[in-house]
Amino acid sequence: MKNIIGKITLLAGLLASAVMVSCGGHSYRELPFGGMNGRVQKVTVWHLRPEMWQGASKKTDVMYMSASVYDINGNEICSAVMDSIGRIQAETESLFEDGVCLRSTQKAGSKVIAQINLRSKNRNVTEYDKRMGTETTRMIIKETSRGRNYKSTVTENGLVTTIREIRTDRDGYPVKITDTYPQTGFKSVETNIFDERHNVTEKHVESTDEDNPEETTYTDYGGFDEHGNWTEARTYNGRRLPVEVLIREIEYW
Repeated sequence: MKNIIGKITLLAGLLASAVMVSCGGHSYRELPFGGMNGRVQKVTVWHLRPEMWQGASKKTDVMYMSASVYDINGNEICSAVMDSIGRIQAETESLFEDGVCLRSTQKAGSKVIAQINLRSKNRNVTEYDKRMGTETTRMIIKETSRGRNYKSTVTENGLVTTIREIRTDRDGYPVKITDTYPQTGFKSVETNIFDERHNVTEKHVESTDEDNPEETTYTDYGGFDEHGNWTEARTYNGRRLPVEVLIREIEYW
């Protein structure tokens, strides 16, 4: 339960930054259907304890669940984190038109944490009204690109709050993601290594987090469905100790 609480807290804390960047990005956009093969409609993932950490007295070895729903054009219109029996703990709902996010709302349980609404879109600049609680701010996302390098800068009420820099491989998959939060001084650099199916096999993260400045995750993939998307994966930490087992169910249009 500690893991899922941590993830929910993280979702709420990064709402005004990472989620907003992905909602407004047009110079760089995540690949349709989350980069999966085929026209994906819904993905559900069960996050299980590895066998060596399972306890005979536990009612379930499911730690938590996550899910994503895509529209017919490949935009992620809903994502959620759920507890071990499927009760929604945090979720994001978004509305797209012609690839542009018109509105996005994030909730923790039944409580709305924040919402953004599109004001204008002009080439590489997107403007939103962002509401958190009773406070409404003007949020501007500016996108620039050069070759396979992309940059998103988020400004709120004239102050830069988030800078995201992405470098992709030739197929458009992000091999390096740098997030900077000028207001807090926090910075993280994520480096991904992909296999021939474009699945992440190694993820290296360096950050200014004093408690966890470096983190490495390795992933091995098991079964694949008829579209070539993985249905089972196992993750390990930097010492190669098992972290979790992922079981993935994919529904298609």
